[in-house]
Amino acid sequence: MLHYSYFLFNLLARGRLEMTFFNNSLRNKLILFLLGAIIIPISVSIVVTYVFTKESVTKTNINNNTTLLYQGSSNIENYLNNVNQASLLIYQDAGNERSLFKITGKDTISFSDERELAIQFQFIANSLAEINQIYMYMDHSQYSYRFYNNLLRKTAGKTYTPKFENEQDVSIESTHQSHNYNLAKFPFEIPEQVFTVHRKILNHPSDTTLGTISMDVKLNMIKNISDKLYISGSEQFYLFNQDGTVIYASNDVDPLDSQRWLQAIKQQSGTAGYMEYKDEQFAGIQLYETIKTPIAEWVLVKHVPFEQLSKDARQLTMINSLIVLLFLIIAVIATIYISFHFTSPIKQLIRYINKIESGQLDASMDTQRTDEIGMLSKRFHQLMQRLDQLINREYKLELANKTNQLKALQAQVQPHFMNNALQSIGTLALQNKEKKIYLLIAALGKMMRYQMNTSEALVPLSSEIDYVNAYLNLQAQRFGEYLTFQIEQEEEAKSIRVPKMIVQPLVENCFKHGIITENNVCHIAISASVSKQQLVVSIADNGPGMEKSGLEALQFQLDHLHSEGSGSAASRIGLFNVLSRLRLYFNPAASILVESVQPRGFKVTLLIPLEEGGGLHHESTYRR
Repeated sequence: MLHYSYFLFNLLARGRLEMTFFNNSLRNKLILFLLGAIIIPISVSIVVTYVFTKESVTKTNINNNTTLLYQGSSNIENYLNNVNQASLLIYQDAGNERSLFKITGKDTISFSDERELAIQFQFIANSLAEINQIYMYMDHSQYSYRFYNNLLRKTAGKTYTPKFENEQDVSIESTHQSHNYNLAKFPFEIPEQVFTVHRKILNHPSDTTLGTISMDVKLNMIKNISDKLYISGSEQFYLFNQDGTVIYASNDVDPLDSQRWLQAIKQQSGTAGYMEYKDEQFAGIQLYETIKTPIAEWVLVKHVPFEQLSKDARQLTMINSLIVLLFLIIAVIATIYISFHFTSPIKQLIRYINKIESGQLDASMDTQRTDEIGMLSKRFHQLMQRLDQLINREYKLELANKTNQLKALQAQVQPHFMNNALQSIGTLALQNKEKKIYLLIAALGKMMRYQMNTSEALVPLSSEIDYVNAYLNLQAQRFGEYLTFQIEQEEEAKSIRVPKMIVQPLVENCFKHGIITENNVCHIAISASVSKQQLVVSIADNGPGMEKSGLEALQFQLDHLHSEGSGSAASRIGLFNVLSRLRLYFNPAASILVESVQPRGFKVTLLIPLEEGGGLHHESTYRR
């Protein structure tokens, strides 16, 4: 090994290692290049894919867990509300003398009252399947009652005193082992893990205490809901009350740990969220959700390790790496084969060219290959003969390209020539005192200049109205006395910039739908104003209009921007084009209203939202 290292050192020192390997060989360079072109991008791709996949999968897992925890908290909250409602059943039918509330306030409890108590306790126990037992103490009769397994027992005096914090009427005792409330045990009584709801029985409206009722609730439902919120073995789930006492846990937890977790949660803003958390026992994401009900305020805490968050990304990357490795081995073998396969005939061709350069024009060459290199060898001699032809051909192609470019430039000049020609004709008409012809030619020229100006996608509304005015003047010459029009613009609306060609297509619709007849003088009214932070442009005519059903169908399609219509909607495709461009340039708040005009006619109204400063409100600048 040392001898080999010394040998390499000497080669490097003499600057001969690179020359020894490459030796100006295209084959070696091609092998290295192909291997580098394959290995480096794939390796970088795997690393980048893993990083972004890990981040994406982590975010997705956090979002999914947040949603899952929220759903679980909602289910537990609903369940606690049901528990609370069960504890309030003591007030049900409070005005009835046989009700549990009335019996609680009696000084003496008769045998029939006790029978009614058993019935009422059974009703409360059946209202919630998880109620394990009920304890009740009555201040007036000074008796304690315990209901378990459809059996009722009593004893004189108070055998158990529940704790109520901050003078509250209801409290909840955290998870504990069920007990007999210091009353005699029932046959076959089995202790279970429960949480207890304690409630004062108040004599409304005086709010004096008639006694207390305590309900032991089994953890079955809490466990069923909680078990669906985490993956056993890889995630942990905990349910605490505000003092850190465990209500339910997926595994044993140290009270000190729970206090640290809750302290970290209290430092966060909001009642729900997630954060990174690291200590000696856990490193990952801690998600939390707070439940607030009239009887309890609990905190759901879920621990998801970093390994679990990125598990899918690692598995996906591992699978991709194995697949890439397999194809990489195949690619390396193919690269070496291709390098030798392609460079061997090239070297043979170089030897042949060297012979030609030395004057051996009749030198022979093995041209048995049928691939591109073989074709190159066969046609090399033909290439020399046809070189002049190819030069001439390339020259002709270049000349044709220049001719096409010249034609394109001429095509750009033609509209300007037409505009200049119209001006010349208009000048000649004016010189011959044909003022009307001059005005028509001037209107046509104005329209051409407006359309030829493609540098501006947005123009002042006054420019658009001027274009429409020129268009109507030309139409007035065509229809004569059968066409009248009126244009009104508020000063505030004139300077507002709008997309080109949004008014003229709507005016053109008036002529497309045949509103001009021999018995009817067409009148078109155009108005533009600013109202309620929006530009209002209306085009109305006195044509035949539309039936109510067709008008409603057209308005529905406009509201939903369905440009492919049928019937009347298809014939008014200009409406959809205008609305689409308005929403493209600005925002979806732009709209078009269509309505009938009394006694006859059709009206289109453009509603374009404005910013507070009076400009158009659009999401971006001009979009191409």
